[in-house]
Amino acid sequence: MFRYLFSHRIFLTQKALGLLLVYFCLFLSFPLFVCSEQEQIQYFKMPPQQEVLRLKSALIETERGNIYIELFPEEAPLHVVNFKYLSDQGYYQDKEFHLVKPDYIVQGGATLKDPDIGPGYTLLPEFNRNRHIRGALGMARRPDISNPGRRSHGGQFHIFLTEVPQFDGAFTVFGRVLRGMEIVEKIKEGDKIINITVFVREN
Repeated sequence: MFRYLFSHRIFLTQKALGLLLVYFCLFLSFPLFVCSEQEQIQYFKMPPQQEVLRLKSALIETERGNIYIELFPEEAPLHVVNFKYLSDQGYYQDKEFHLVKPDYIVQGGATLKDPDIGPGYTLLPEFNRNRHIRGALGMARRPDISNPGRRSHGGQFHIFLTEVPQFDGAFTVFGRVLRGMEIVEKIKEGDKIINITVFVREN
């Protein structure tokens, strides 16, 4: 485009040059906003499978109490390792449960002021046999229209308060609540996540 303009010695006014500069800057920054799903990769490397399989449980500490989680590293290894990676970085400390629908879903990992916040990457889906039943722990994602690959959000998770079969095969389930559903049911929008710990099981 620019070679064509200059080769034909087209006279550009100062205003036109300014507009051209703006378009050029947008052109340079455009890939940052529309990078392909393949480019939006996680920041961590997957450990050996035998190490991944040791990530079997987690603890979500909230203002309302503790929630004890069983993880599914066999069915959703990438999501489980991501949960471990972010929790080790302290990512979830002081994040909030920013979306709560009574008798339906509790979602956390962002804030009410910035509900779209994330770690800067998405995850390949790992749809599996685990269903979206009461207590299921899954990863949020954007709608199909803007996310045809159905990639999971990098940091926002949800816990279901009831069975939601229409989510089966469309969202990734990577764990379930073992104890503490009474705590999940008490959570209100804006409640803080104190910390999340993913435990490594001894051999």
